[in-house]
Amino acid sequence: MQKLTRRKSSILDVIDANIAELEEKLEKVQPYIDELNQLKRTRATLLSERSVTGSVRSNTRLTMEQVIQAFRENENDPMTARELGGALGVDETVVRSHLNRHKDTRYAKNGDGNWSLIGKESE
Repeated sequence: MQKLTRRKSSILDVIDANIAELEEKLEKVQPYIDELNQLKRTRATLLSERSVTGSVRSNTRLTMEQVIQAFRENENDPMTARELGGALGVDETVVRSHLNRHKDTRYAKNGDGNWSLIGKESE
């Protein structure tokens, strides 16, 4: 370990004091941060955002997170199952199955066969 000079020691003391002060302030809001994270995890579970669509045997897997990201990368424009499959490198039937599973809860289908996200909020 490097020997500390008086100057470095003084600077470290100030930094340590600032860290301690911030940690003390954050302790007061930590329960709110924990509750927020719990609510986000619960929401993701209810929307099956972490569940997988596809066959493990065929090594084709698709999560809601991947589909949402594909929509966002396409600036939330409606896309067909084929377009989503191409963007994700996943078979169109797996994408269609996933979209239909979450139809009217997370994805909406218009009359042209295009799909879009329900709600444009960022998560």
